[in-house]
Amino acid sequence: MAESTHPLNILVTGGAEGAGLATVRALLQRGHKVAATACNAEDALAVRMAGALPVFPDLGRASEILSILQMTQADAVVHAAPQFYGGSPHASDDCAEYMDQLVEFTTAVTEAAKQHGVKRLISLSFAYLYEAGRGAAKEGDHDVREGDYAPMLQAESSTRESGLSGYIIRSAYIYGGNSADTAALADSIKRSRRLPTGARPASWIHEDDLAAAVASLLEAEEEPEGVETINAAANTATTPNDFCAALSHALGLNEPSFAAGGFLSMLRERSLRDLLLEREIIVDSSQIRERFAWQPRHETLESGLEATALVWRMKDAVHTEDFYGYEDAAAAAIESFAYDVALPEPVAAEEATTAETAAPPEPAPVKAAAPPPSDGPTPWNEDEAKREERRRRALERKAKRAAKSAGG
Repeated sequence: MAESTHPLNILVTGGAEGAGLATVRALLQRGHKVAATACNAEDALAVRMAGALPVFPDLGRASEILSILQMTQADAVVHAAPQFYGGSPHASDDCAEYMDQLVEFTTAVTEAAKQHGVKRLISLSFAYLYEAGRGAAKEGDHDVREGDYAPMLQAESSTRESGLSGYIIRSAYIYGGNSADTAALADSIKRSRRLPTGARPASWIHEDDLAAAVASLLEAEEEPEGVETINAAANTATTPNDFCAALSHALGLNEPSFAAGGFLSMLRERSLRDLLLEREIIVDSSQIRERFAWQPRHETLESGLEATALVWRMKDAVHTEDFYGYEDAAAAAIESFAYDVALPEPVAAEEATTAETAAPPEPAPVKAAAPPPSDGPTPWNEDEAKREERRRRALERKAKRAAKSAGG
């Protein structure tokens, strides 16, 4: 991916996983400066490993987001947090109780972006908002009318009415190696759980291809009039059942089993997952291909799921202790500074008695060695007990390393 000739400062919400993390990586590869929101230390680590700056605003508070935009001098915002609602339809039940957050977060992000004066906003949304049964959905087609989709449509309305310039990307179902929904579905397949069935065709898109679409829209020279809706999907459509079978094949497992709808399932309240699995959701993405020269790398599920499985295998191949060995440099410096001495050899009882009666020799003066470079200052108020504990831990680490070297 070639670098952009006009680097931007960009804030990505939801940048620690899935399409958000893929977007962070794609933008960094193109030479942009990126800050991404994180919720905890694990998220922050993922963002920093990608090469971006982790930030921790409350996405429901426009004032906190505005402070981040001012700090990073952001030129553009990618609102990728809605990706949580656009993964595999099998996982859609998990997000039902958080629908209000989608509206709250989107409203706060657009309000802060307008106050800061960002040049362009890209917000993720969902192709299942189009009315079903009319073939491949194009931009401008009728939207679905059911009340279950009201929060998503309200979030889009908030974005369009913000007065900003940019794009709403209505993507197909998102999958990939960094997607929590894809990982949860793979775990269900590994545990031989019966999956809800979905036999109607749907469009899909790999998270890396969605990230490439975001980058193309951010760097486009043409200025959109307000906020424009545009679709993004691979050309191949397949049913959720076939997607599960392809994922199972990529993992080297047997075909998954699906739960047949019975009398009891008819009595329970229908969920968003039930609605999505019963719908045909095919997306026409010819506009983004023709206008912005976007071409997905993974047009087929086989290609995208092979890349997904590769990401998981690479994660499994990392040795956790080596990967998270933050304190090694500091521990080595501490040991060489004050505790690089041999432990006394044990002595027999007779020798110990003789040594106690003998007068102890005067210790020779020892010249203090200069301290080595430190990874950080010792706290000024550290008491003797804490210092002694640091010494004990340093000696234990040194003994473990010595034992490991002797055994290896």
